[in-house]
Amino acid sequence: MHSVLVVDDEPFVRLSLASLCPVGDGFDLAGEAGNGAEALSALAARPEIDLVLLDLSMPVMDGLEVLRRLRAQPPARPIAVIVLSAHDDYHLVRDAFQLGATDYLLKRELDAGALRAALARAAAGLAPSIERTAAILERRQLELLKAQVLRDLLATAAPPELAETFAGLGIALAPPFAVCCVWIEDIEAVARREGDDLARFSGLASRSLRQALDAAGRGELVASGPGETAVLFSPHPAAATTAEPSPSLERAARAFCEDAVDYLARYLSVKATFAVGPICRAVGEAPAALAAARAARKVESRIVVLAKRAIHERFADPAFSLEAASARAGVSKNHLSFEFSRETGETFTGYVARVRIDEAKRLLATTQLLVYEIGARVGYPSVEHFSRVFKKLAGVSPLKFRAGFHPPGGDSP
Repeated sequence: MHSVLVVDDEPFVRLSLASLCPVGDGFDLAGEAGNGAEALSALAARPEIDLVLLDLSMPVMDGLEVLRRLRAQPPARPIAVIVLSAHDDYHLVRDAFQLGATDYLLKRELDAGALRAALARAAAGLAPSIERTAAILERRQLELLKAQVLRDLLATAAPPELAETFAGLGIALAPPFAVCCVWIEDIEAVARREGDDLARFSGLASRSLRQALDAAGRGELVASGPGETAVLFSPHPAAATTAEPSPSLERAARAFCEDAVDYLARYLSVKATFAVGPICRAVGEAPAALAAARAARKVESRIVVLAKRAIHERFADPAFSLEAASARAGVSKNHLSFEFSRETGETFTGYVARVRIDEAKRLLATTQLLVYEIGARVGYPSVEHFSRVFKKLAGVSPLKFRAGFHPPGGDSP
Protein backbone atom coordinates (compact mmCIF):
# COMPACT_ATOMS: atom_id res chain seq x y z
CA MET A 1 0.00 0.00 0.00
CA HIS A 2 1.20 3.51 -0.84
CA SER A 3 0.40 6.81 0.88
CA VAL A 4 -0.22 9.96 -1.20
CA LEU A 5 0.30 13.62 -0.25
CA VAL A 6 -1.48 16.26 -2.39
CA VAL A 7 0.35 19.61 -2.62
CA ASP A 8 -1.27 22.60 -4.35
CA ASP A 9 -2.05 26.17 -3.31
CA GLU A 10 -5.58 26.07 -4.81
CA PRO A 11 -8.12 24.41 -2.47
CA PHE A 12 -10.32 23.50 -5.44
CA VAL A 13 -7.45 21.70 -7.17
CA ARG A 14 -6.65 19.78 -3.98
CA LEU A 15 -10.28 18.69 -3.77
CA SER A 16 -10.25 17.67 -7.43
CA LEU A 17 -7.09 15.61 -6.96
CA ALA A 18 -8.53 13.99 -3.83
CA SER A 19 -11.67 13.02 -5.77
CA LEU A 20 -9.58 11.46 -8.56
CA CYS A 21 -7.15 9.60 -6.29
CA PRO A 22 -7.81 5.80 -6.39
CA VAL A 23 -8.17 5.43 -2.62
CA GLY A 24 -8.64 1.83 -1.55
CA ASP A 25 -7.02 0.44 -4.69
CA GLY A 26 -3.55 0.11 -3.22
CA PHE A 27 -3.37 3.82 -2.39
CA ASP A 28 -4.17 5.86 0.71
CA LEU A 29 -4.72 9.62 0.73
CA ALA A 30 -2.53 10.80 3.60
CA GLY A 31 -3.39 14.48 3.47
CA GLU A 32 -2.80 17.75 1.69
CA ALA A 33 -0.57 20.81 1.84
CA GLY A 34 -1.04 24.32 0.48
CA ASN A 35 2.60 25.10 -0.32
CA GLY A 36 6.05 23.56 -0.43
CA ALA A 37 6.94 24.39 3.17
CA GLU A 38 3.82 22.62 4.43
CA ALA A 39 4.67 19.66 2.20
CA LEU A 40 8.16 19.27 3.67
CA SER A 41 6.71 19.46 7.19
CA ALA A 42 4.17 16.76 6.32
CA LEU A 43 6.86 14.51 4.86
CA ALA A 44 8.96 14.91 8.00
CA ALA A 45 6.03 14.15 10.31
CA ARG A 46 4.48 11.30 8.30
CA PRO A 47 7.08 8.64 7.44
CA GLU A 48 4.51 6.49 5.64
CA ILE A 49 4.08 9.03 2.79
CA ASP A 50 5.93 7.79 -0.29
CA LEU A 51 4.04 9.42 -3.19
CA VAL A 52 3.67 13.18 -3.69
CA LEU A 53 1.47 15.04 -6.19
CA LEU A 54 3.34 18.34 -6.34
CA ASP A 55 2.23 21.58 -7.98
CA LEU A 56 5.13 23.54 -9.46
CA SER A 57 3.74 27.08 -9.05
CA MET A 58 2.95 27.92 -5.42
CA PRO A 59 3.56 30.78 -2.98
CA VAL A 60 5.91 30.51 0.02
CA MET A 61 7.86 27.64 -1.58
CA ASP A 62 7.31 26.33 -5.10
CA GLY A 63 7.56 22.77 -6.35
CA LEU A 64 11.06 23.07 -7.79
CA GLU A 65 12.40 24.27 -4.44
CA VAL A 66 10.77 21.28 -2.75
CA LEU A 67 12.56 18.98 -5.20
CA ARG A 68 15.86 20.78 -4.57
CA ARG A 69 15.54 20.32 -0.81
CA LEU A 70 14.56 16.67 -1.12
CA ARG A 71 17.60 16.14 -3.32
CA ALA A 72 19.92 18.02 -0.94
CA GLN A 73 18.61 16.16 2.12
CA PRO A 74 17.05 12.88 0.94
CA PRO A 75 14.49 11.35 3.34
CA ALA A 76 15.31 8.02 4.94
CA ARG A 77 12.76 6.26 2.69
CA PRO A 78 12.35 6.59 -1.09
CA ILE A 79 9.72 9.09 -2.24
CA ALA A 80 8.32 9.38 -5.77
CA VAL A 81 7.20 12.86 -6.84
CA ILE A 82 4.71 13.48 -9.66
CA VAL A 83 4.76 17.15 -10.61
CA LEU A 84 1.67 19.04 -11.78
CA SER A 85 1.32 22.26 -13.72
CA ALA A 86 -1.37 24.27 -15.47
CA HIS A 87 1.11 25.15 -18.25
CA ASP A 88 3.02 22.98 -20.71
CA ASP A 89 6.43 24.59 -20.09
CA TYR A 90 9.40 22.63 -21.45
CA HIS A 91 11.91 24.33 -19.14
CA LEU A 92 9.84 23.59 -16.03
CA VAL A 93 9.47 19.96 -17.08
CA ARG A 94 13.19 19.64 -17.76
CA ASP A 95 14.15 21.22 -14.43
CA ALA A 96 11.68 19.04 -12.52
CA PHE A 97 13.04 15.82 -14.03
CA GLN A 98 16.63 16.91 -13.45
CA LEU A 99 15.76 17.44 -9.78
CA GLY A 100 14.31 13.95 -9.42
CA ALA A 101 10.64 14.08 -10.43
CA THR A 102 9.35 10.72 -11.64
CA ASP A 103 6.44 11.94 -13.79
CA TYR A 104 4.71 15.08 -15.05
CA LEU A 105 1.00 15.75 -15.55
CA LEU A 106 -0.86 18.71 -17.04
CA LYS A 107 -3.81 19.75 -14.88
CA ARG A 108 -6.04 20.47 -17.85
CA GLU A 109 -5.59 16.90 -19.12
CA LEU A 110 -5.95 15.23 -15.75
CA ASP A 111 -8.67 12.65 -15.14
CA ALA A 112 -9.07 9.59 -12.93
CA GLY A 113 -7.49 7.26 -15.49
CA ALA A 114 -4.44 9.45 -16.08
CA LEU A 115 -3.85 9.94 -12.36
CA ARG A 116 -4.27 6.25 -11.59
CA ALA A 117 -1.77 5.36 -14.35
CA ALA A 118 0.76 7.93 -13.12
CA LEU A 119 0.49 6.73 -9.52
CA ALA A 120 0.85 3.11 -10.64
CA ARG A 121 4.00 3.96 -12.64
CA ALA A 122 5.50 5.83 -9.71
CA ALA A 123 4.59 3.09 -7.22
CA ALA A 124 6.18 0.44 -9.45
CA GLY A 125 9.55 2.00 -8.72
CA LEU A 126 9.07 1.79 -4.95
CA ALA A 127 9.80 -1.37 -3.02
CA PRO A 128 6.92 -2.87 -1.00
CA SER A 129 7.12 -1.96 2.67
CA ILE A 130 5.45 -3.82 5.51
CA GLU A 131 6.27 -0.93 7.84
CA ARG A 132 4.61 1.61 5.53
CA THR A 133 1.46 -0.48 5.16
CA ALA A 134 1.33 -1.03 8.93
CA ALA A 135 1.66 2.73 9.53
CA ILE A 136 -1.19 3.46 7.10
CA LEU A 137 -3.46 0.89 8.73
CA GLU A 138 -2.58 2.17 12.20
CA ARG A 139 -3.46 5.72 11.16
CA ARG A 140 -6.80 4.54 9.79
CA GLN A 141 -7.57 2.75 13.05
CA LEU A 142 -6.70 5.88 15.03
CA GLU A 143 -8.97 7.95 12.78
CA LEU A 144 -11.87 5.55 13.41
CA LEU A 145 -11.25 5.62 17.17
CA LYS A 146 -10.95 9.40 17.13
CA ALA A 147 -14.27 9.72 15.27
CA GLN A 148 -15.99 7.45 17.80
CA VAL A 149 -14.60 9.40 20.78
CA LEU A 150 -15.85 12.66 19.26
CA ARG A 151 -19.30 11.21 18.60
CA ASP A 152 -19.42 9.99 22.20
CA LEU A 153 -18.36 13.44 23.39
CA LEU A 154 -21.32 15.03 21.59
CA ALA A 155 -23.80 12.34 22.60
CA THR A 156 -23.33 12.36 26.38
CA ALA A 157 -21.84 14.58 29.03
CA ALA A 158 -18.18 13.56 28.96
CA PRO A 159 -16.35 12.82 32.20
CA PRO A 160 -13.38 15.14 32.87
CA GLU A 161 -10.88 12.31 32.36
CA LEU A 162 -11.97 11.96 28.71
CA ALA A 163 -9.90 15.02 27.88
CA GLU A 164 -6.80 13.06 28.88
CA THR A 165 -7.28 10.79 25.84
CA PHE A 166 -7.41 13.70 23.38
CA ALA A 167 -3.65 14.15 23.04
CA GLY A 168 -3.07 10.47 22.33
CA LEU A 169 -5.63 10.52 19.52
CA GLY A 170 -4.47 13.83 18.08
CA ILE A 171 -7.72 15.60 18.97
CA ALA A 172 -7.27 19.38 18.81
CA LEU A 173 -9.74 20.51 21.45
CA ALA A 174 -9.32 22.59 24.58
CA PRO A 175 -11.92 24.82 26.28
CA PRO A 176 -13.15 27.38 25.62
CA PHE A 177 -14.50 26.28 22.23
CA ALA A 178 -17.64 26.81 20.18
CA VAL A 179 -19.91 24.08 18.84
CA CYS A 180 -21.14 24.93 15.35
CA CYS A 181 -23.40 23.00 13.00
CA VAL A 182 -23.19 23.13 9.21
CA TRP A 183 -26.03 21.61 7.18
CA ILE A 184 -26.05 20.82 3.47
CA GLU A 185 -29.48 21.84 2.28
CA ASP A 186 -31.78 19.32 0.61
CA ILE A 187 -29.43 16.41 1.18
CA GLU A 188 -31.95 14.13 -0.55
CA ALA A 189 -31.52 16.05 -3.81
CA VAL A 190 -27.75 15.89 -3.41
CA ALA A 191 -27.97 12.13 -2.86
CA ARG A 192 -30.04 11.74 -6.03
CA ARG A 193 -27.57 13.87 -7.97
CA GLU A 194 -24.48 12.04 -6.75
CA GLY A 195 -25.94 8.52 -6.86
CA ASP A 196 -23.19 5.95 -6.35
CA ASP A 197 -20.69 8.78 -5.78
CA LEU A 198 -22.37 10.00 -2.57
CA ALA A 199 -19.56 8.60 -0.39
CA ARG A 200 -17.00 10.42 -2.54
CA PHE A 201 -19.05 13.63 -2.28
CA SER A 202 -19.23 13.28 1.51
CA GLY A 203 -15.46 12.94 1.65
CA LEU A 204 -15.00 16.05 -0.48
CA ALA A 205 -17.48 18.00 1.67
CA SER A 206 -15.51 17.00 4.76
CA ARG A 207 -12.26 18.10 3.10
CA SER A 208 -13.83 21.45 2.15
CA LEU A 209 -14.86 22.03 5.75
CA ARG A 210 -11.41 20.99 6.96
CA GLN A 211 -9.80 23.50 4.58
CA ALA A 212 -12.02 26.27 5.96
CA LEU A 213 -11.32 25.16 9.54
CA ASP A 214 -7.55 25.07 9.08
CA ALA A 215 -7.65 28.58 7.58
CA ALA A 216 -9.78 30.02 10.41
CA GLY A 217 -8.56 28.20 13.49
CA ARG A 218 -8.35 24.69 14.87
CA GLY A 219 -10.74 22.04 16.06
CA GLU A 220 -12.53 18.89 15.00
CA LEU A 221 -15.22 17.86 12.52
CA VAL A 222 -17.85 15.30 13.50
CA ALA A 223 -20.36 13.81 11.06
CA SER A 224 -23.38 14.07 13.34
CA GLY A 225 -26.34 13.34 11.04
CA PRO A 226 -27.49 13.17 7.40
CA GLY A 227 -26.06 16.28 5.77
CA GLU A 228 -25.01 17.60 9.19
CA THR A 229 -21.48 18.24 10.44
CA ALA A 230 -20.75 19.42 13.96
CA VAL A 231 -17.61 21.52 14.31
CA LEU A 232 -15.79 21.97 17.61
CA PHE A 233 -14.06 25.27 16.90
CA SER A 234 -11.30 27.31 18.52
CA PRO A 235 -9.55 30.26 16.86
CA HIS A 236 -5.83 30.29 16.24
CA PRO A 237 -4.00 30.95 19.54
CA ALA A 238 -2.85 34.38 18.35
CA ALA A 239 -6.48 35.40 17.77
CA ALA A 240 -7.75 34.25 21.17
CA THR A 241 -8.12 36.62 24.11
CA THR A 242 -7.92 35.07 27.55
CA ALA A 243 -9.52 37.98 29.37
CA GLU A 244 -12.84 37.92 27.51
CA PRO A 245 -13.02 34.81 25.30
CA SER A 246 -16.73 34.56 24.50
CA PRO A 247 -17.36 37.58 22.22
CA SER A 248 -14.23 37.11 20.10
CA LEU A 249 -14.66 33.34 19.99
CA GLU A 250 -18.28 33.62 18.91
CA ARG A 251 -17.35 36.11 16.17
CA ALA A 252 -14.52 33.88 14.98
CA ALA A 253 -16.81 30.83 14.95
CA ARG A 254 -19.43 32.68 12.94
CA ALA A 255 -16.79 33.92 10.48
CA PHE A 256 -15.53 30.36 10.08
CA CYS A 257 -19.06 29.09 9.38
CA GLU A 258 -19.60 31.79 6.76
CA ASP A 259 -16.35 30.76 5.06
CA ALA A 260 -17.30 27.07 5.28
CA VAL A 261 -20.65 27.70 3.59
CA ASP A 262 -18.83 29.68 0.90
CA TYR A 263 -16.33 26.83 0.36
CA LEU A 264 -19.15 24.32 -0.11
CA ALA A 265 -20.94 26.60 -2.58
CA ARG A 266 -17.83 27.45 -4.60
CA TYR A 267 -16.13 24.07 -4.69
CA LEU A 268 -18.99 21.55 -4.51
CA SER A 269 -21.93 23.58 -5.83
CA VAL A 270 -24.17 22.96 -2.82
CA LYS A 271 -25.97 25.40 -0.58
CA ALA A 272 -25.46 25.10 3.16
CA THR A 273 -26.64 26.81 6.34
CA PHE A 274 -25.12 27.02 9.80
CA ALA A 275 -25.77 27.84 13.44
CA VAL A 276 -23.38 28.56 16.32
CA GLY A 277 -24.14 27.17 19.77
CA PRO A 278 -23.08 28.53 23.17
CA ILE A 279 -19.40 28.70 24.12
CA CYS A 280 -18.20 25.60 26.00
CA ARG A 281 -15.86 26.13 28.94
CA ALA A 282 -15.69 22.40 29.67
CA VAL A 283 -15.84 19.39 27.35
CA GLY A 284 -18.92 18.14 29.19
CA GLU A 285 -20.92 21.13 27.91
CA ALA A 286 -20.62 20.00 24.27
CA PRO A 287 -23.90 17.98 24.04
CA ALA A 288 -25.99 20.89 25.32
CA ALA A 289 -24.21 23.30 22.96
CA LEU A 290 -24.89 20.98 20.01
CA ALA A 291 -28.58 20.77 20.97
CA ALA A 292 -28.74 24.58 21.13
CA ALA A 293 -27.13 24.91 17.69
CA ARG A 294 -29.62 22.43 16.23
CA ALA A 295 -32.51 24.31 17.84
CA ALA A 296 -31.30 27.53 16.20
CA ARG A 297 -31.46 26.03 12.72
CA LYS A 298 -33.87 27.74 10.39
CA VAL A 299 -36.30 25.12 9.10
CA GLU A 300 -37.83 25.71 5.68
CA SER A 301 -41.56 25.37 5.15
CA ARG A 302 -43.06 22.41 3.34
CA ILE A 303 -43.90 24.44 0.22
CA VAL A 304 -40.31 25.66 -0.16
CA VAL A 305 -38.98 22.13 0.33
CA LEU A 306 -41.38 20.84 -2.35
CA ALA A 307 -40.48 23.68 -4.70
CA LYS A 308 -36.76 22.98 -4.30
CA ARG A 309 -37.35 19.31 -4.93
CA ALA A 310 -39.17 20.16 -8.15
CA ILE A 311 -36.33 22.45 -9.21
CA HIS A 312 -33.67 19.78 -8.66
CA GLU A 313 -35.75 17.22 -10.54
CA ARG A 314 -36.67 19.41 -13.53
CA PHE A 315 -34.07 22.19 -13.86
CA ALA A 316 -32.81 20.66 -17.14
CA ASP A 317 -36.20 21.32 -18.75
CA PRO A 318 -36.11 24.76 -20.45
CA ALA A 319 -39.90 24.99 -20.00
CA PHE A 320 -39.73 24.53 -16.22
CA SER A 321 -41.31 27.54 -14.53
CA LEU A 322 -42.62 29.06 -11.33
CA GLU A 323 -46.07 27.82 -12.35
CA ALA A 324 -44.85 24.20 -12.47
CA ALA A 325 -43.18 24.48 -9.07
CA SER A 326 -46.23 26.12 -7.48
CA ALA A 327 -48.41 23.30 -8.81
CA ARG A 328 -46.06 20.80 -7.17
CA ALA A 329 -46.20 22.74 -3.88
CA GLY A 330 -49.98 23.14 -4.07
CA VAL A 331 -50.04 26.95 -3.77
CA SER A 332 -50.39 29.91 -6.10
CA LYS A 333 -47.32 31.12 -7.94
CA ASN A 334 -47.46 34.51 -6.18
CA HIS A 335 -47.57 32.86 -2.75
CA LEU A 336 -44.68 30.54 -3.61
CA SER A 337 -42.62 33.42 -5.02
CA PHE A 338 -43.11 35.45 -1.83
CA GLU A 339 -42.39 32.58 0.59
CA PHE A 340 -39.43 31.33 -1.42
CA SER A 341 -37.74 34.74 -1.36
CA ARG A 342 -38.56 35.30 2.31
CA GLU A 343 -37.18 31.95 3.48
CA THR A 344 -34.17 31.52 1.21
CA GLY A 345 -33.06 35.09 0.66
CA GLU A 346 -33.05 34.68 -3.13
CA THR A 347 -35.67 34.75 -5.86
CA PHE A 348 -37.15 31.60 -7.37
CA THR A 349 -35.63 32.48 -10.75
CA GLY A 350 -32.25 33.16 -9.18
CA TYR A 351 -32.28 29.82 -7.37
CA VAL A 352 -33.14 27.93 -10.57
CA ALA A 353 -30.31 29.69 -12.40
CA ARG A 354 -27.85 28.83 -9.62
CA VAL A 355 -28.84 25.14 -9.67
CA ARG A 356 -28.41 25.05 -13.44
CA ILE A 357 -25.03 26.79 -13.37
CA ASP A 358 -23.82 24.60 -10.49
CA GLU A 359 -24.55 21.53 -12.61
CA ALA A 360 -22.85 23.18 -15.58
CA LYS A 361 -19.73 23.74 -13.46
CA ARG A 362 -19.69 20.06 -12.55
CA LEU A 363 -20.00 19.01 -16.19
CA LEU A 364 -17.31 21.47 -17.28
CA ALA A 365 -14.91 20.12 -14.66
CA THR A 366 -15.61 16.41 -15.14
CA THR A 367 -16.58 15.87 -18.81
CA GLN A 368 -15.37 16.77 -22.29
CA LEU A 369 -18.82 17.90 -23.45
CA LEU A 370 -18.86 21.05 -25.57
CA VAL A 371 -20.17 24.26 -24.05
CA TYR A 372 -23.37 24.26 -26.10
CA GLU A 373 -24.02 20.61 -25.13
CA ILE A 374 -23.65 21.44 -21.45
CA GLY A 375 -25.93 24.46 -21.83
CA ALA A 376 -28.62 22.27 -23.39
CA ARG A 377 -28.26 19.70 -20.60
CA VAL A 378 -28.90 22.28 -17.88
CA GLY A 379 -31.89 24.02 -19.45
CA TYR A 380 -30.34 26.61 -21.77
CA PRO A 381 -30.94 25.72 -25.45
CA SER A 382 -29.29 29.00 -26.49
CA VAL A 383 -25.52 28.87 -25.97
CA GLU A 384 -25.37 32.68 -25.95
CA HIS A 385 -27.92 32.88 -23.13
CA PHE A 386 -26.14 30.10 -21.24
CA SER A 387 -22.77 31.86 -21.54
CA ARG A 388 -24.22 35.16 -20.31
CA VAL A 389 -25.87 33.58 -17.26
CA PHE A 390 -22.78 31.49 -16.50
CA LYS A 391 -20.44 34.50 -16.57
CA LYS A 392 -22.85 36.53 -14.43
CA LEU A 393 -22.96 33.88 -11.69
CA ALA A 394 -19.47 32.34 -11.95
CA GLY A 395 -17.49 35.48 -12.78
CA VAL A 396 -15.79 33.85 -15.78
CA SER A 397 -16.87 32.33 -19.08
CA PRO A 398 -17.51 28.57 -19.30
CA LEU A 399 -14.25 28.05 -21.21
CA LYS A 400 -12.21 30.00 -18.65
CA PHE A 401 -13.83 28.04 -15.85
CA ARG A 402 -12.90 24.76 -17.50
CA ALA A 403 -9.27 25.81 -17.99
CA GLY A 404 -7.18 24.68 -15.05
CA PHE A 405 -9.96 23.59 -12.64
CA HIS A 406 -10.46 27.25 -11.76
CA PRO A 407 -12.95 27.87 -8.93
CA PRO A 408 -15.91 30.19 -9.44
CA GLY A 409 -15.28 33.84 -8.77
CA GLY A 410 -11.70 33.74 -10.04
CA ASP A 411 -10.19 34.84 -13.28
CA SER A 412 -7.38 32.49 -14.20
CA PRO A 413 -6.72 31.77 -17.85
